[in-house]
Amino acid sequence: MKTRTARPTQFRTALRALGTAGAVWFALWAPAAAPAQTSRAPLVVTLDDNYPPYVFRDADGNLKGILPDQWALWSKKTGVGVDLRAMEWGKAQQFMRAGQADVIDTVFLTDERKQLYDFTPPYARITVPVYAHKSLGGIADVASLKGFNVGVKAGDAVIGHLAGRGIETLQEYPSYEAIVQAAKNEELKVFSVDEPAAVYFMYKLGIADDFRQSFVLYTGEFHRAVRKNRPDLLQLVQSGFGRISDREYRKIERKWMGAPFLLREIARQWGFYLLLVLVVLLALAALNAVLSFRVRARTAELRESREYFATVFDSINDALFIHDAQTFRVVDVNRRMLEMYGYDTRAEAVEDFNRMTGGEPPFSMDDAVRWMTKARDEGPQVFEWRSIHRDGHPFWVEIAIRRVRFQTADRLLVVARDVSDRKKTEADRRELERRSQEAQKLESLGLLAGGIAHDFNNLLAAIMGNLDLALLALPPDSSARDDLIAAGVSTKQAAELVQQMLAFSGQSRFAIETLDVGAMLHRTLQMVRSTLPAQIQIQLRIPAALPPIEADEGQVRQVVMNLIANAAEALENRPGTIELAAGTYAAHDVPAAPLWPHAPLTENTYVYVEVADPGVGIPAEQLGKIFEPFFSTKFTGRGLGLPAVLGIVRGHKGAIQVHSVPGQGSTFRVLFPAQPSPA
Repeated sequence: MKTRTARPTQFRTALRALGTAGAVWFALWAPAAAPAQTSRAPLVVTLDDNYPPYVFRDADGNLKGILPDQWALWSKKTGVGVDLRAMEWGKAQQFMRAGQADVIDTVFLTDERKQLYDFTPPYARITVPVYAHKSLGGIADVASLKGFNVGVKAGDAVIGHLAGRGIETLQEYPSYEAIVQAAKNEELKVFSVDEPAAVYFMYKLGIADDFRQSFVLYTGEFHRAVRKNRPDLLQLVQSGFGRISDREYRKIERKWMGAPFLLREIARQWGFYLLLVLVVLLALAALNAVLSFRVRARTAELRESREYFATVFDSINDALFIHDAQTFRVVDVNRRMLEMYGYDTRAEAVEDFNRMTGGEPPFSMDDAVRWMTKARDEGPQVFEWRSIHRDGHPFWVEIAIRRVRFQTADRLLVVARDVSDRKKTEADRRELERRSQEAQKLESLGLLAGGIAHDFNNLLAAIMGNLDLALLALPPDSSARDDLIAAGVSTKQAAELVQQMLAFSGQSRFAIETLDVGAMLHRTLQMVRSTLPAQIQIQLRIPAALPPIEADEGQVRQVVMNLIANAAEALENRPGTIELAAGTYAAHDVPAAPLWPHAPLTENTYVYVEVADPGVGIPAEQLGKIFEPFFSTKFTGRGLGLPAVLGIVRGHKGAIQVHSVPGQGSTFRVLFPAQPSPA
């Protein structure tokens, strides 16, 4: 396959007419080549699937390019079917070495590969340059590559070429497109990509102005190869391609890359007589004929141009919108846009464009118009946007808008890249940081509270001891006895506060035992009923059997009593029913709601206790603060009640969930790990 230069359009048009006459002559005098009839199984051919213009995939995943067309013609000439298996180049070589393919195409001849394969003669010469970012100087030969990460394609012959000359800092990518994308993402400053693919992908990804060809590393040649000791297969491949004429090769090249058709080639192919016919026809052609040729040629060029544009337009991996620059009406969209937004046809997408915005500022249609106006009047714009899928779910895209001209039309090119995964990662990172900060804050508060509580507890013990001794020493009728008794009551209240501080800090001493949660709740309910106002009722919902938990009954009872007290307070002296329920959840079935403490559930099964009230509820802005020590609102309790609950639950390796709607009520769900069942 030879490289040819483009010819003038007018001349090409005239020669096309001559080509028709020549074809008639050839049909009369040239021997006919009929395909051989064979019952042979289809030939399995593996090759690179992303090497434009030789081979690439269109928007539907179909193979296109020079080589698929050549192999199709080979099959027609030989009568042997061809099964093209195009894949990443490294995988293609593995596929061939594993014996899963008969032929490997787009392969350079190397010493290592000569041990494995027998090769056909070369059919294309490929220049292999080294490209460097324009900011780099001094990249002029292989020695100057030392110290740089050089991007190469996995399995490429260039790896052995560079490694053999002392370049060890090679960064492998699955395809040439992945290399150029990495360069665009500023992950690479230097890379080696075969020139045809490099030109295509650098212009496709918009970095042609940012990278320059520093030097040519070497010139390789494309071969087709079969495994060693298969001369019959090698002969079949070579003879099939030998049946394809130069004219047929040029036709395929012209389809994909614009093949030259020079006068000297005509002379070489058709000889003197055909050249004489050319002169006669040109002399006899009238002006109308010439103009007709020009019109047909221009029409064909425009058709080819449109087809090429459509192929590239639909092959781009980002969603593309083309808008009228004055009315902002959508003119066209590409296939990737249909996939990203969930539409079947372009007509549906164009008609439904207004529904693709977030609907609310700053993602309304008015906001979209303002962005397009800025892009038209002020220059390119890049921003993030919340789009709406056809099924209604929102997703994030990065939008780039640029004013362009298509022939005589003034257009806006809008590129939309799905960044939902990136946004989710960022949100997860922020949430992790928030949780980490909150955990550190609670840990610090717990250490402080625990230290104070221990010291304060010792003081209270001494005070209570002295009070008891004083009461014993006083005569029964002493006027001071009432004062000492009042002091004892206050001291006990202070001791209870100390216990709450110890519970919050997680330093309470737990008497762990196997606990029947259902029985404990019945006992707790009997204790609590007498303390509640008459207008407040408690409804108990407990299944017949619950798995036991390992816990301190007194501490768990304190948790339930605190939650019931908070629920009663939330009713604000109004009649109402508090629901007390229990049950079990598998870890993966726990309802979605924030967890305190913010840690994943690690056990398989959890027993839950749930307290729900129809009270005033907790505002969303206060919900995250209710477990902070001494945070208080008239809706959420006071002092260390809820922080102490959290401390007890945390000490039992459990968790708390809260769901609250202002004006409707709150539900507190406490989760305790169930005792493992005996094996």
